[in-house]
Amino acid sequence: MDDFPKKKELMDAIIAVLQGNGAAMKTAEIDAAVAKKMNLSDEMLAIEEANCTGSEYSYRMRWARTELKQKGKIVNLSRGVWGLHG
Repeated sequence: MDDFPKKKELMDAIIAVLQGNGAAMKTAEIDAAVAKKMNLSDEMLAIEEANCTGSEYSYRMRWARTELKQKGKIVNLSRGVWGLHG
C-alpha cells in the first residue's frame, strides 16, 4: 500500500483537475481524471479496501475530498458533484 499516493498528493491532484476542467465535475469524473493524471495502474485501482467496501483508491479519494471540503477548498454542489470553492 506504500505505492499509493499520499493524501496530500491526491488533494493537490483533485484541485488541479477541477481547475483544469473549469467547471463542476462528478465524483467518478474526478476519480478517473486524478488516476490518469497520476498514472495509476489498473492493478492499483483494483486493490480492495481493507473493509471490503470498495477499492482502496476510492476510499482514499473520499477522504481527500472530505478534507478539501472541510478546509473550504472545494464544495459539494449536489450529490456527487464537486466544484472549487469561491
